[in-house]
Amino acid sequence: MQTSADLEYEGTSFINFRDFDFPEGGNPSRQWIDIKQFTITAPPPADRDLLSALIGDQQFRDDYIGGGVDPQGTRHGPYWIDRITPDSYTPASADSVIALVTRWVDQCGIVPDALRQAIDQEVFKPARTATHIVTLPRLDASAVNDYGFIHNEFHEIITIDTVGRTLRLTVAADD
Repeated sequence: MQTSADLEYEGTSFINFRDFDFPEGGNPSRQWIDIKQFTITAPPPADRDLLSALIGDQQFRDDYIGGGVDPQGTRHGPYWIDRITPDSYTPASADSVIALVTRWVDQCGIVPDALRQAIDQEVFKPARTATHIVTLPRLDASAVNDYGFIHNEFHEIITIDTVGRTLRLTVAADD
């Protein structure tokens, strides 16, 4: 299924914290992680070109509030899509991604080992092997859409592995 000149959507993984048995002292707190994986189909272009292709892809048109991808949508998470450009992203490291996601997960208190293992496999392992990582920082109020208030936290991580020719769009959020 070809979605753009540079990226081909391969599928989504979803980690719903409520699917795990939290022990006493832990609470899934309506948190989840959505991972969309793409294959880089052309010779790996510059990161900026890959980010442009991702932003233009219909899979990016997901408001992450339950409606799923809207091919004609104008929202991406809490933001208007037309307010997001490749320049909106900031470079990151695997260590900074691991620290960010761990801090966010630890808000749940005592976290089941199975959940930590799933996060390690789906988020941390790709970050450790990525050749490039960028994150979307909180954008200014003019970029926030009319549903933007629904997410208490919205963390977006893009890992690019030019050797493995994969790009992963990871959103860790709550509602």
